[in-house]
Amino acid sequence: MNSETKKNKILIIDDDKDILELLAYNLEKEGYEIETVSKSTDSLTAAKSFQPDLIILDIMMPKINGIEVCRQLRESSEFNNTYIFFLTAKSDKELQNEALETGGDDFIQKITGLRALTHKISTVLKRKLIIRKCVKEIHLGDLTINRKNRSVAYKGKEIVLSESEFEIIYFFAQNPKKIISRDNLLNNIWGPDVYLLAKTLDTYLMNVAEKLGTELIKQVREGKYKLEKVG
Repeated sequence: MNSETKKNKILIIDDDKDILELLAYNLEKEGYEIETVSKSTDSLTAAKSFQPDLIILDIMMPKINGIEVCRQLRESSEFNNTYIFFLTAKSDKELQNEALETGGDDFIQKITGLRALTHKISTVLKRKLIIRKCVKEIHLGDLTINRKNRSVAYKGKEIVLSESEFEIIYFFAQNPKKIISRDNLLNNIWGPDVYLLAKTLDTYLMNVAEKLGTELIKQVREGKYKLEKVG
């Protein structure tokens, strides 16, 4: 690495010291500068001092839980552009929705492990794509996407999409005109531990285009796609 290249900074907040050590060790190997915090009460002070590009935040912590820490961080304008990824040991949908409502950008279940987290971090910090599930509504030309009620409208007409199809168009809409690889879609929507055939993904993409009545998502070359102009 060029000595003048600035490392991306990641703050990890978790009361489990084994998790802290595991994440810190592996993410430092990926080239990130890491700071760890084991007491949630120290979170805000550490974040202000370290000024991270991304925060990994455990939800279930004593004294102040991760959702409240996220709320406090988002109340400060200096963290408006800081990614916050939640770690959770639970698959409770209500808890996950609350985490996103508070300003979390994504959540990773601890059971799915390090690979899913590493892929998502690489997506936003190295590939400069956007993953922000806290964004409730996206307006892009004639396309409107509402994450809260998971609705999509194109040219004023509501479009019924499956959960996977919704996640695909939401991801593309946050990254318009950027070239997105098939692997990036697979890893960030389904996760690296879910085996999905390339043909299945292509079918999802075709379904989205057909339901919207336009060649909205185009394959620019083998395994790479781009969201075209949306009206």
